[in-house]
Order: sequence, then C-alpha cells, then structure tokens
Amino acid sequence: MVSVQSLTRSYRTPSGVVTALADVSFELPAGEILAVLGRSGAGKTTLLNCVGGLDPATSGSVVVDGVEVASLDERKRTLLRRRELAFVFQTFGLLPLLTAAENVELPLRVLKTDRAERRARVEHLLDLVGLSGSAGQRPGELSGGQQQRVAIARALSTAPRLLIADEPTGQLDAETGDDILRLLQDVVRSEGTTAIISTHDPRVRDSADRALVLADGRVVERDEARLRLR
Repeated sequence: MVSVQSLTRSYRTPSGVVTALADVSFELPAGEILAVLGRSGAGKTTLLNCVGGLDPATSGSVVVDGVEVASLDERKRTLLRRRELAFVFQTFGLLPLLTAAENVELPLRVLKTDRAERRARVEHLLDLVGLSGSAGQRPGELSGGQQQRVAIARALSTAPRLLIADEPTGQLDAETGDDILRLLQDVVRSEGTTAIISTHDPRVRDSADRALVLADGRVVERDEARLRLR
C-alpha cells in the first residue's frame, strides 16, 4: 500500500540547510498499522506530510497505492488526498458550529455523495466510534476524547485506503489516549484501512503491526515482524 524509498527532506533556512528526513525507507502492506515513534523534532510529522502529499520530498520516492506522489501536480495530489487518504491530527480540527454528525458528513458533501448514502454512512461511523447518541452535539459540548472520536469518524467517512494520524493522543490524558488507540486499531481492522500513526508514546507500538523509530530524521530502529509474532 505504501512504499517509501530513500526519502530525504531538506529545508533551506537563513542559517543553512536543515535535513528533517535522511534516507528513510519502509514498506507497509495494505491492512496493516505502522507506528512511527520518536521524540519531538525526530521527523515524524515531516514523514507523514511527505507520504500524504502535503510536503514534497527533496529526493527519494513515495508510492501510495501504486501512485508516485511526487509525480502528481497539485490538482492530482488534492484528488488523491480527497479520495484515497484521510488525516487525523491531535488538534481534532472539527468545525465548532457543526454538530458531530455534520462534521462527519462534511467530506461526503464535498464529494457530492447521495444524501441517503451520506446519512447511512454517518450513522454507521458514529456507531462505530461509540457516539451514536451524540450526533446532534457540537464539539464544544464534547470531551476531548469524544472530539477525537468524531475526527476519526470524519476521516473514515470517504472510506480512505490510507489513514494518517499525527499524534492523535497528544492532547488527551493517558486513559483517554489508550481508548483512542484501541479505537483506531478496531476501526482500521473493521474498515479494512491501512494506517500510519505517529507518536512519541511508546504504547502505540503495541497497537501496531510494524514500527519505525526515528531520531534526527533517520530510522534508528525498525520492527517489521510484529504481525508474524502474534
């Protein structure tokens, strides 16, 4: 599903060139979860942005579902993100004036999905994340954990092939964070989605099939046999 080969991402700054990623490579088969671990500044977000087409690679290749992301123009990258990819961030990113159901429905409206199909999909996803009774509540009426559940449901609304989650538990307490990790694992399995989850929390490793540990933009440890060991 995802193939990253010799990925390097450098930035030019007034003080010189900064290399955020250096020669990163990995393979992620469809239906698996990859945990990307490391401290703040290790390069986790840059890696996810390159895979998701939000940030161009300086060198190397990123192939998602058979498509070389770097070869796409901006319009095609936008279509890829809209139809094949979905993002979950630690800041939730919900629209405060919309209800939980309306936030989940929004990507389907953008794609002009049939109204009846939209409603059925939203109902299914809110039930999947345990919020079927909160469809009419706005983000300000929900806890942080509930807001992240809505964000996950929204990310899954278009049935993406790849889910990219950047520090999804970063704003949550430990217990709620554990609940969200279990939820991500459950919904990825039930929806048949592939996922990349970045975090500084080593507990995420136990929820994943594979793991990469980054430090200073380089892979310092990898675990690609977790699925076979279960």
